[in-house]
Amino acid sequence: MKSPRLRQFCFYWLPPLLGTAGILAFSGDLGSAAHTRELAEWLLSWLPFLGPARLMEGHGYLRKAVHVTAYGSLYLLWFRAWRGHISSRPGAAMLWPLILCLATALADEGHQALVPSRGGSLWDVALDFSAASLVALALLCKRIYFYCQCHYD
Repeated sequence: MKSPRLRQFCFYWLPPLLGTAGILAFSGDLGSAAHTRELAEWLLSWLPFLGPARLMEGHGYLRKAVHVTAYGSLYLLWFRAWRGHISSRPGAAMLWPLILCLATALADEGHQALVPSRGGSLWDVALDFSAASLVALALLCKRIYFYCQCHYD
């Protein structure tokens, strides 16, 4: 039988730690455009209106969409861990995951700056942090909405 602490670790902390590790693993050569181009071209080839020139452009957009999805999801995982296991204060539960997402984005882009096949970009840090911030804002709006529903109905 698993101990309650191990179960809590696996339930709350393992998902965001694995998500962070996944992002950092793809910040090396593995996540370079040269390695993702083939998969992106296959995905985009299902759209018959895209010509060869548009496939390259679509590859760039798809890579940015992955950034937004990854960091939005990472924020949710950190928020869930923080809110469910450490903090009963909603402000801390919303702020610390943002800080962790920003730290991950900075480490990700810093590592990319050191890899010859990649290039680090502060614009990508801004994009990643914006994705996490939008998810935080959505959660805050949801919380405010439900607070108002409970207190003014």
